[in-house]
Amino acid sequence: MPAEFAYAQWPWGTGSKEEFITSCRDLSEVGFEFFESVKAFIDTFKDDIGEFKAITEEYNVKPVSFYFHLSDNHDFDIEDLKAKIGFVAANDIKTISVQGRWSDKPATRADLEATTKTIVEYGKICRDYGILPCVHPHHNTAIMYENEIDYVMSHTDPDEIAFGPDTAHLSAGGCDPAAVFEKYKNRIRFTHLKDLKGALKSGGMQAGVEVYSNFRELGEGDIDFKGIFDVLKSVDYQGYLCGELDRSRFTNKESAKITMKYLCDNW
Repeated sequence: MPAEFAYAQWPWGTGSKEEFITSCRDLSEVGFEFFESVKAFIDTFKDDIGEFKAITEEYNVKPVSFYFHLSDNHDFDIEDLKAKIGFVAANDIKTISVQGRWSDKPATRADLEATTKTIVEYGKICRDYGILPCVHPHHNTAIMYENEIDYVMSHTDPDEIAFGPDTAHLSAGGCDPAAVFEKYKNRIRFTHLKDLKGALKSGGMQAGVEVYSNFRELGEGDIDFKGIFDVLKSVDYQGYLCGELDRSRFTNKESAKITMKYLCDNW
């Protein structure tokens, strides 16, 4: 398939069915047919997957990934995945995003070994469901800087673990996003796209994940998306281009609309 446009729906909220419904309705009205959800909604709908599917079908939007963030407890993370992976598979999803454990310091060798151990086990669990975990670099986690990305990617099997880069988080980690895309272009299976204006500013924690106040809609910041798109096109990228934003300066729907226009005009 050619690359498809998607959008992350968690900025609408992650705690209720009503927030999920609003996100699906807004994304559908903007023109998105695909979205990435977050693992919290698996808990919200775990007793009625039929209701989850009915909502997505009503608004003609399809989930294409779920976002998992690791904790500092390996056993908890593995059991959490085992409890949720059936829900993911039941929605015919082929990739999940996996963020490293939170850390405000560069990862030590022990941190990287522990994080990689969990990711490797994720790969083995997901393999039985035909799902590919995508390593997602994220600011203030154990997979933030380029050397940390390199360690995890070099110690995982490309057949079981893919790469899911995030343009703004790569930039915030001091990376050249286009160069990292180029380095791992043959392992990219899911892509998070958001812009960044100036030096990164924390906006606190939300649902166990740090969020930021100066991420921007595509084209509203400083990131070189042309260079990134050129890399993806060079390998005939067949995955999803997933717009994302922690917090909107307008409304979530308006931010999604700006990103959709940018993708239509520039991809």
